Amino acid sequence: AVVSTQSTGGSYLSTCHKQGIALWGGPDFKRVARFIHPHVTYFQFSPCERYFVTYSKTAISSEDPQNLIIWETRSEHNKRAFSLPVLNYWPYFKWSHDGQYFATITGDNLSIYTTPSMKLLNKKLNVQNIRDFVWCPCENWIAYWQSENKNIPARVTIMALPSCEPIASKNLFSVTNIEIFWQNSGNYLAVKVDRIVRNRESENVFEIFRLREKDVPVENFEIKNKVLSLSWDPKGPRFALIQGDQGRTDVSFYRIGEKIAQIGKTLVNKKCNTIKWSPLGQYCVLAGLNNFAFDGMLEFWDVGSDTPTLMESGEHFMVTHLAWDPTGRYVCSSNSYGGHSVENGYFMWSFQGTKLYETSLEGFVQFQWRPRPPSLLTEAHLKEIKKNMKSYARDFEIKDKLSKSKASKELIEKRRRVYDEYMAYRKRKDQELKALRLQYEEVRSDSVEEEYVEEVVEFFIKEEVEAAENKE
Repeated sequence: AVVSTQSTGGSYLSTCHKQGIALWGGPDFKRVARFIHPHVTYFQFSPCERYFVTYSKTAISSEDPQNLIIWETRSEHNKRAFSLPVLNYWPYFKWSHDGQYFATITGDNLSIYTTPSMKLLNKKLNVQNIRDFVWCPCENWIAYWQSENKNIPARVTIMALPSCEPIASKNLFSVTNIEIFWQNSGNYLAVKVDRIVRNRESENVFEIFRLREKDVPVENFEIKNKVLSLSWDPKGPRFALIQGDQGRTDVSFYRIGEKIAQIGKTLVNKKCNTIKWSPLGQYCVLAGLNNFAFDGMLEFWDVGSDTPTLMESGEHFMVTHLAWDPTGRYVCSSNSYGGHSVENGYFMWSFQGTKLYETSLEGFVQFQWRPRPPSLLTEAHLKEIKKNMKSYARDFEIKDKLSKSKASKELIEKRRRVYDEYMAYRKRKDQELKALRLQYEEVRSDSVEEEYVEEVVEFFIKEEVEAAENKE
């Protein structure tokens, strides 16, 4: 396998092989499915994990020209197949957040299919000069835009499914390009409009749709400098803009309240072209990816207050990718073999910017966090938990103490069990030794006593002669 990806909920890992795709999962992480589709070029999971899409640049056979297949994940059945020309982009189909619909643009038509029937919803929608569309991350809404045509202005439309009725729309003039950015909760939609003014200089105008408010009001504001990217805070009414060019960039943060207001001052002369927000919001990393001029600079920011705060900065030379873990506690920066052939590997950082680990891996290609399934708690439950966090904290402290005492009790019981086993072994061996001694004594008592004779032996050692003294 040379390519792998994980399903949205983390239930499956897919690996690409010459014969097709294999899925791995389950408690023992075994192969659970196999899709026979030779020379697969692109593949993707549906958000609900019920379907899997494979595409090959070559047809299955001369008799079967179909080269894009939608499979049912568990049964491995071919639910529907399409015959397409060679694609140089992916994905071809874009899925709704719950996997109920998938759609694509064919000419001036927006083709929306429904599952599990895999049939068109209300036939093809004729949308003149449609250029792009984006699904809402949490509702079955589609936002699409149409380019200008003669005296007909460009237009942005938000449409609800399955009724296909428009929720909101706006006409735009002198447009060269439009980009659409949904906020994760679906509360806001940002539309970046590129225009050419009279002096041939371009300007950026942003249209902010407030989807949850009555009659969907739209607010706009202009940015004089060229805007490279916009990124939403996943959990709050905040977004960030990168302005300037690839050699010199400025970063601004904004908050949506009654009006759109900037948070703090603009951060000038930053070496970044990407902003990655924590999945929990508030924290973000400014990074310069795939650009030698930025020296792999990483800056960790807290945007939770009225003034953005730089927590820490670091460096990962020739960094190509940046990924937050699902808990928002860790960030991984990596340099893949596909981007550069030297210094491949990855660094692990805390959300505050402390480097925790680094390693170099020759031929390193890809790093992915395993996704987590959506929380079973509703937003109301989460708010209640945050509100009563102190009471929950006390309960957790009691449980922690009980857990520790339980662990201590288990350790004492284990030691007592080992001690008892040893004492039983020792008692058994003492009894065996006592029995052996009794047997030995019995053998000694039955034997004939030996007679002992005492002999005294004297040895001549030395003789000396001394003359007696004469006392006369």
